[in-house]
Amino acid sequence: MDSHKEIPELISGRPQGSDPPEVRPLDAATMRAISPLPPPEEVFIDWLMSVPHDADLEAAARRKIALIDRCGSLHPDVFRLRTLLAVLAGTGAWPKHVPNL
Repeated sequence: MDSHKEIPELISGRPQGSDPPEVRPLDAATMRAISPLPPPEEVFIDWLMSVPHDADLEAAARRKIALIDRCGSLHPDVFRLRTLLAVLAGTGAWPKHVPNL
């Protein structure tokens, strides 16, 4: 006997034929409450200390910015970290969508 065919709601966790719940974007306060991160300044200093002595800091910062940008929606602290990296990366790293710059 295949119990998955008899009780399909056990597989998905919701009654058969029901739509999945709507996923709403989280605001900054909710993101901070759900997933507190270390202070961006601390993360920045840790990253800076991890960069090899002879490395190009601007290029390394641009690579980290590109990695952050690929993640899509940003936690407010990650956005602050991105800003710190952009300052180090120099011109061309500031996105046009940053409203306060």
